[in-house]
Amino acid sequence: MLKTLGHVLRQMGVKQVVEASRAPEALRLIANRSNEIDLVISDLNMPEMDGIQLLRQLGALGLHVGVILISGEDPRLLAAVHTLGRQYQLRILGTLSKPLDRQRLERMLQSYRREGRRAPRGPATMVFTDELQAAIIGRELEVWYQPKIDVASGQLIGVEALARWQHPDKGFIEPNIFVGICEKYGMVEQLTELILSKSLRQVREWQRDGLNLTLAVNFSAKALCRLDLPETLEATVRASGLSPEKIVVEMTESALPKDTSTTLDIMTRLRLKGFGLSIDDFGTGFSTLEQLKLIPFTELKIDRSFVHLAADNKVSQAILESSISLAKKLEIHCVAEGVERQEDWQLVADLGCDSVQGYLMAKPMPTETFSRWAETFAASAKNGRDDA
Repeated sequence: MLKTLGHVLRQMGVKQVVEASRAPEALRLIANRSNEIDLVISDLNMPEMDGIQLLRQLGALGLHVGVILISGEDPRLLAAVHTLGRQYQLRILGTLSKPLDRQRLERMLQSYRREGRRAPRGPATMVFTDELQAAIIGRELEVWYQPKIDVASGQLIGVEALARWQHPDKGFIEPNIFVGICEKYGMVEQLTELILSKSLRQVREWQRDGLNLTLAVNFSAKALCRLDLPETLEATVRASGLSPEKIVVEMTESALPKDTSTTLDIMTRLRLKGFGLSIDDFGTGFSTLEQLKLIPFTELKIDRSFVHLAADNKVSQAILESSISLAKKLEIHCVAEGVERQEDWQLVADLGCDSVQGYLMAKPMPTETFSRWAETFAASAKNGRDDA
């Protein structure tokens, strides 16, 4: 199959194909020509070194390349291998079976070319706490918005507010870096206050312009432990000119207070005041179902890992279907995160999901970009309805 694969790749326009009959030989070639290698295609079952060991070695070399696996193994085993590859910072494009499916290979290559090679990650940018503190106090951090789309109507119904930081000297700082620092050094409440105040003002402005959206903001564990949160949040929201019914308080399972009575007290009073409550990254924790039983959530957000590519993964599809069914039975609004392909959209639509977020519609955007996108999206949606 190796010779056949090389021939087919050349026919598809791949300029240079390097072949190796053994995994150790392949690793030596890759290590010596790391700047030239964009894509690795490997069998999962090989003598001397299996495909899983090869993925580990590729990750150790720091090569953030695309990988296509060749295997006829059980889909659940392959799903585990895909997850492992992504943890090694590799881009797993999919799996080919024998005999070679040329059309499937071509689709993978087209997707890889369209989305581009993932840039290798450099060392984490060093950020000092005093720089971050100054940026928060100076209100330098920006709010970017990711749209939430109603599946049935195809209309824009809400936004999620996300913190972004463009450092004057160091450039774009990844949220996982500065949010982690905020959590570690007690600045997360200040960060939340900044993001909330900026996003409330902006959503109110959009509302005046005729764009009526809900606003979702993620709250930290520390904020969710404050018994006065329902009162202070209501006062802040009403002062902005919005009503609590337009605000969704998002929280991950890990952010929920361990004290059940405190959790119920705060969450129940938030609901009494009209706020929506959303459990984010549903399905990734061990006690999510217990929290879902106790807390009066109004929204369930299914984690991206169960949505993106679920059409090609029976396990993810089963979990996705069960999650949507659970939300429906509990009469909770269901949101699918990570809708990045038309196949993702079609699957969640067929399963009856209420709304979606993901790169298929739009990535998170700064305010001005979002405003222009929303106008274009609304016009496109209207034209689609007129043509129907």
